[in-house]
Amino acid sequence: MNLLIAAAVLPAIALLYYVYKKDTVEKEPPRLIIRLFVLGMVAGPLAGITENFAFAAFESILSPGPLLLICEYFIGVAAVEEGFKYLFLNTVRNSPEFNYVFDGIVYAVAVAVGFAALENILYVFDGGFEVAVQRAIFAVPGHFADGVIMGCFFGLAKQREVRGNKAGAHMYYVLAFLLPTIEHGFYDAALSSESDLLALIALALDLAFIAIAIALIRRMSKNDSPLHHPNQIRAAQTTPLTPMDAQSQMNQYGQTPQQPTQPYGYGQQYGQQNPWQHGTAQRQAPTQWQQPSQQQPWDSDSQH
Repeated sequence: MNLLIAAAVLPAIALLYYVYKKDTVEKEPPRLIIRLFVLGMVAGPLAGITENFAFAAFESILSPGPLLLICEYFIGVAAVEEGFKYLFLNTVRNSPEFNYVFDGIVYAVAVAVGFAALENILYVFDGGFEVAVQRAIFAVPGHFADGVIMGCFFGLAKQREVRGNKAGAHMYYVLAFLLPTIEHGFYDAALSSESDLLALIALALDLAFIAIAIALIRRMSKNDSPLHHPNQIRAAQTTPLTPMDAQSQMNQYGQTPQQPTQPYGYGQQYGQQNPWQHGTAQRQAPTQWQQPSQQQPWDSDSQH
């Protein structure tokens, strides 16, 4: 039994650790990652209950056929599962730790692989070690890839939101939910159909999605950028603290803050390069009283 649990959970943990290591500028707090992983596991039974109601509703109003298949797997499965993941991902939307685009990928993957881990345990107990191997190749990485896509667009949406681009933020928030749902729905519907061709296309699409996800991780990790515009950061750093702000920061960080003595300039901290251009972003503590970052390391069959 212990071996089965390990076979079910280890692929999810390995993928989460991979993304965590790729967050090379500033690590997210382990306690936050664990909380999101657990929330992903909580999303599993919630999605299962909702799916049962959805399937019963669709089967009561639709005859067996392609339309029923589409409704059941695109809406009753994919939209439900990705919807619960997206719901729990939104719990960190206003977190002070969420300050860079790549953070969105870390958070979304933590939720996605938490969901995949619990789902995997249930399937592996029913089907044994062979099922664990099959799902480790397709299902778990499929959830992982969906999480990467969701997190990438979620991070980009948050960046546009804090920079005042509400229309752009809304579009990216929609894409963060819509794109994983479409891929997930097609994969499950194709595998549940009686078409071998559709099943092969679905598996190829799943592998392509995984490859895209890995490429996105590498690119976004290398070109990570802050949520706030540099002008917003510079303005905040050159604004003297009010007595209330000073007291608040002293209570939070346990030390007396110091007022900035000069504006934060690119030439002083980064040379003459703009640090928000691709490939040059570095996360630095802009003031002496800013909270230091925590540098601690740390999909039914084969549907996801």
